[in-house]
Amino acid sequence: MLIGSNAPVYADEISKHIESQLPQLMDLYEDLHAHPELSGFEVKTAAKLAKRAQALGFEVTENVGGTGVVAVYKNGPGPVVMIRADMDGLPVIEQTGLPFASKERATTEDGIESGVMHACGHDTHMTSWVGTASALVSLKDTWSGTLVMILQPAEERGKGARDMLNDGLYERFPKPDYALAFHDSAGLPAGTIGLTPGFALANVDSVDIIVKGQGGHGAYPHTTKDPIVLASRIVGSLQTLVSRELD
Repeated sequence: MLIGSNAPVYADEISKHIESQLPQLMDLYEDLHAHPELSGFEVKTAAKLAKRAQALGFEVTENVGGTGVVAVYKNGPGPVVMIRADMDGLPVIEQTGLPFASKERATTEDGIESGVMHACGHDTHMTSWVGTASALVSLKDTWSGTLVMILQPAEERGKGARDMLNDGLYERFPKPDYALAFHDSAGLPAGTIGLTPGFALANVDSVDIIVKGQGGHGAYPHTTKDPIVLASRIVGSLQTLVSRELD
């Protein structure tokens, strides 16, 4: 989207814009950190960020795949670029002692009441999402194309992306030629950006296996089919397969 020969100039302009917006972005970050919401319940978070995108001139659609948000900014001919951030917090009691530490409590879908915390950095992701949208709009004369910015719910549960796709993300909105996502990393020094094409970090999937056994007398274990032993053998076999794949 950016013209290659002028990229350094635009980088300076982007830096200046972000610097000017930094106090507001830090306020947003602290607010998001202090008020996390669990997977699938990101109602206030989604509404708050949707309002900011609307103020920047995006065409915003809420409640996509649950609480997901899609913000579209059309800026002439060119590629469709998608930028994605996730919104949900975790059922974790915060013990950081920060002045803006979360004091929120909620009940999970499994019925467990717990504290809630942005322990995985989604508060930073959302703040950067807003900062990126603001910078790109302020520099709209330097690029041409369509910007699709999405806020994904329920990332921690491994279902938010699927729910948005099932709700017609690529049918109802411009399908991206390029998709960008990022995650904070404890493995890189502060101020460093790691970049990789394709897949990065971990994928989330699940499978349910029902192991059936057959009871018997404790004195005759060889006549029984112990489901605990069988399940342990299954786990051990899977670990061996994964290790071989990694090697």
